[in-house]
Amino acid sequence: MRFIAIFLAVASILISRPAVADDEPARLHGVWKLASFKIEFVGEDTPPTDAFGPNPRGYLILTPEGRMMEIITAPDRKPPASDADNAALLKTLVAYTGTYTVGVQRFVILPDLSWNEIFTGHEQIRYYALSGDTLYTTTPEQPSGVFPGKTVIASLTWIRER
Repeated sequence: MRFIAIFLAVASILISRPAVADDEPARLHGVWKLASFKIEFVGEDTPPTDAFGPNPRGYLILTPEGRMMEIITAPDRKPPASDADNAALLKTLVAYTGTYTVGVQRFVILPDLSWNEIFTGHEQIRYYALSGDTLYTTTPEQPSGVFPGKTVIASLTWIRER
């Protein structure tokens, strides 16, 4: 909860507009490269942690047509040598696609495909702030797709690809 409060404070400083500006959705369009992926475990007295280590890999693509795609992986993944290895790869992956709409300091995604079916067909809210070519996104409290049985808040930093 601390993380979301901090994020919302930063967001209100970076974006202090009462409504969605006409150009706001267009400012989100493009390809964003992942710089940071932190997870806070709700109800646990632990600091936020790098979900996939200090150098996660990933991209977020937001199109003008309202379609998005996101894929995130740990940096040290290896091809599987067994069924167990193959299953373990799911613990170092986040991937989904769907439609999205932009609101005031948030966008809402409706995934139609996902690596984890707990997200497919269920709205996903992302609070965001833009600062130049950096996009900060934070989730509300939600079930984790990577850590079963855990409730998390994810905070991600994206850099616009040029």
